[in-house]
Amino acid sequence: MNVKAAKSSYRDRTDEFFGVAERRRKSLSPANKAAPRASSNNTGSKPDDRRSAVVIQSEFNKKASKIGLGIHQTSQKLAKLAKCEANYW
Repeated sequence: MNVKAAKSSYRDRTDEFFGVAERRRKSLSPANKAAPRASSNNTGSKPDDRRSAVVIQSEFNKKASKIGLGIHQTSQKLAKLAKCEANYW
């Protein structure tokens, strides 16, 4: 059986993808705007990229924690006020 090798139209766009992802990440995080841009290569996921994702997640967790604490404290204050209101009447 004779099989012809077909010419592939595959084009490696990994560097382009990493460049777009890096620009998007920097545009969403003002704290990272001063950070130097890492060079992209074809080695797959880089340690710097994983560390950056952890940093972003950590920042999100800190902000979410502060918001949750504020909600909890407000809830406690409202409960205390409601208790005082109930005792007043």
